[in-house]
Amino acid sequence: MEHLTNLFRLMELTRSQPQYGYALAGIQQDELSNLAEHHYLVTFTAWQLASQVKKAGAKIDIQKVLEFCLIHDLGELFGGDIAMPYARANPKAKIHAKAFEEENQRFLSKFFGNQSDYFKELGREILNAKSDECIIAKIADYIEVTHYKQYVKVFSKFDTDLVKPKLMEMIGKMKDPIAKRELNKFIKSWTVNISKKDIPEILYENAEK
Repeated sequence: MEHLTNLFRLMELTRSQPQYGYALAGIQQDELSNLAEHHYLVTFTAWQLASQVKKAGAKIDIQKVLEFCLIHDLGELFGGDIAMPYARANPKAKIHAKAFEEENQRFLSKFFGNQSDYFKELGREILNAKSDECIIAKIADYIEVTHYKQYVKVFSKFDTDLVKPKLMEMIGKMKDPIAKRELNKFIKSWTVNISKKDIPEILYENAEK
């Protein structure tokens, strides 16, 4: 377990690595999210999504979902974050960014000791996102990005118009019919409700009478 000290020290750097891709959304540098914040919120979001679909009867490995979330952007610790609009405008850049992230994951695997191969496999799986657990993690990723834009007040209808087709495409590839059904229903309501209320309204409507 001696390797864990260096791994934990390295993970602290996620606090200081900004997600530079947000710059294209007009977010100023002092408001940029960092990897630590993003990973936590993606993990929280996916935990809730996975728990809800499992409660509805879907066969989902929640622990695997959370593991994917915790490492899904870890390759960006050394850079490589690009914005979704830019990736769509310049597909070659997306290919290079993905390759760079994969190489960073390979390097990071050295810090995982006897779990090095397991970390590399998690990294390969989340980059391709084919399993239902991977897809839930990716859905949570897109949802968190959208909510963050709302949080820093750069959110517009363009954001849900951009992300909804991608989410529906991913859900369409899921194998578990219950998970697919429940997530379809959620995304349809999410895209409608995300901008209807602000935080004070949410708090007041749930306050004890």
